[in-house]
Order: sequence, then C-alpha cells, then structure tokens
Amino acid sequence: LVVALVVAVVDGNGNGLKDPKPAVGPPRAVQTFDVDLTMPPEERWVAMSKMYSQEIQAIVQTVMNEIPKDVRSLLIAAFADVDRYLPKEYADEIRGVSEGSGIQLGEAVVMNLFYELTAACTSIVAQNENGTIFHGRNLDYSIAGLQNITVHVRFTNGSSAPAYLGTTYVGYVGILTGMRPNGISLSLDERWDNYTIVENIVKFMEGNTPVCFALRNVLASTMDFESSVEYLSNVKLVSVSYIIIGGVKFNEGAIITRDRDYAADVWRLDYPSRWFIVETNYDHWNPAPANDDRRAPAYKHMNMYNSSSINAESMWWVMNQFSNLNSETTYTAVMSAANHNFNTMTQNSD
Repeated sequence: LVVALVVAVVDGNGNGLKDPKPAVGPPRAVQTFDVDLTMPPEERWVAMSKMYSQEIQAIVQTVMNEIPKDVRSLLIAAFADVDRYLPKEYADEIRGVSEGSGIQLGEAVVMNLFYELTAACTSIVAQNENGTIFHGRNLDYSIAGLQNITVHVRFTNGSSAPAYLGTTYVGYVGILTGMRPNGISLSLDERWDNYTIVENIVKFMEGNTPVCFALRNVLASTMDFESSVEYLSNVKLVSVSYIIIGGVKFNEGAIITRDRDYAADVWRLDYPSRWFIVETNYDHWNPAPANDDRRAPAYKHMNMYNSSSINAESMWWVMNQFSNLNSETTYTAVMSAANHNFNTMTQNSD
C-alpha cells in the first residue's frame, strides 16, 4: 500500500542541475564533533541532535512537505520498523537522532535516505608526482538549509585519534564524504537514471544497502584500497551511484560507476597519462549535457596544474571554481588519507 501511494505522486529521480548558477557568499568553517563508537549506538548522536533540533526539524519538514499527507503518514509508520531494514547499530543510531531532535523515528529514517532522493556533486581524485593522492568534492543539494546542519565528525574508539572521519548533516548517520587516515578517502556522487524514487524505496525495503551505509561500512573496516574497491563494486545498493575512492599508494584512485547489483565500470588513475579523474553525475564515457557541463570546467581548472603542482591548496582552488562550485553546493571538502588532511567548509551559507 505504501509503495502504491508513493508511485502515484513521485515519478522520478533527479536528472541534472540544469544551467547551474554561481555560488553566493564566502565559504564558512564547520563545527567538529566526536562520535564515540564505544558508546551504545542509541546514545552516540543524541547530544548533537539536541543541539541542532530546530534545524533538523526544519529540514525534515521541507522534505516531508514534498510528500502528500496520506503517503507521508504511511511512510513514517512503515519506516518506524527500522530494524527490519537496517543493521541494528545503524538502526539504534537513528533512534538516538529521533530522541535528540524530537522528530519521529520514521521521519529520521527518511532523513537518512536523503541521497536516495536527489543530489548533484563534483568529485576529483588526483595523484601528484610523489604518489600522494588528493581527493576533492563538492556536494550539491537543492534542499535549503542543509548548510545549517553540516558538521565534521571524528569517529573515535574512545581515544583521541579518530578511527575515521566524515562530513555529514546532523541526523544523517551514513557517510557521503569520509576518510580513514592512512587508508582511503571516499565520496559519493549521484548517478541520474530512469529509476523512480519509489523503486529505490522498494529496494530499501527488500534489504539492499543504502549507499551512505556502504561507504561507512568501508570506513569502519580495515579494508585496503583494492578490497574496498571490490566491496563497493559488488554490494547490492538501494540506488545507482558513482563512488569515488582515493588511497595512499601510487595509482590508488578510482571512480566506480554503480548499477544496483554490480559495478558497470571501474575507471582508475593511470599515472602519468591519467593523473586525475573527474566525476560530475554523468557516465565518464558519455558527453556531459550542454546545460550541465560541469565536467569541462573541472578539466580546464585541473589542467592549469600538473602532477608536480597539485596539492591540497590547489585542489581546494579547483573545487571553488564555477560551475563545480555553484548555487546548490552545500559544502566543499578536500582530503588526503596519506597526509591526514581533511578540510571542509560550507558554501552558499549567507
């Protein structure tokens, strides 16, 4: 019944930015929080969610307003049975978000399916001449106010050194942008397709993994670059996507083009002829559309450098150029797992 009602009102996934506009205002620093993984999962996000409860409630209301009331109530009721759809650790963390923010449990689950609804992004992974990998990403969303809940999270095991790190929206316990020091960096770009949102919801209910949790699974593990590529190429996902991964060794950079059940393509760094690769929501073997060609500006700005001059600062400059930085960019991040570098700032915060 839930699926039938949603089908009647939701007809598709995102399909591009369509003539992106320039960003407004300077980038702003984000607040950093620790999530202690030795705590019970249901307690880890409560304090942070309380701190941002009004902002979370506003974002959830914006999302819910896009769904008719009769469908909304059924989705909230269905997703309240969160243990049926997610591993217990993530289900309990979402319970903590619900408790801290004051939103219903089913609403908190919907919030954690943001990516499966709509997004746009730019990700670039590059290698300099000494083999260091740099990973830049802009995350674009059309949902207003996400900058207000953007935070940098250090996931710790009770010690001062983080096990892994991520930039996320408070209440969103999956990872869209993250890094394990001395291991890997990851970002997620949406792959637009002909699947409908309802099909994604069905796959979620059937047990496929939301891609944000697949990324967190890898960050929380000890998988090396190749093992991470293998897992991320084969785990069954709720939605199709592009997974961008950087490592710590020579040529450890790849864009995994994902169908739901398998990787359609794995495109890798091949230094020196291919010292960087770019993803902007379109299959790299096809041309980008004229009204959303963020790929050409990315190549233009990257080619102003070379493998001897690319570093965290130059990658930051590239990511802050139009149209990869645009009016829907919520944050920019640059990572290097080898250097333990992870810098994030919000965009369009004014």
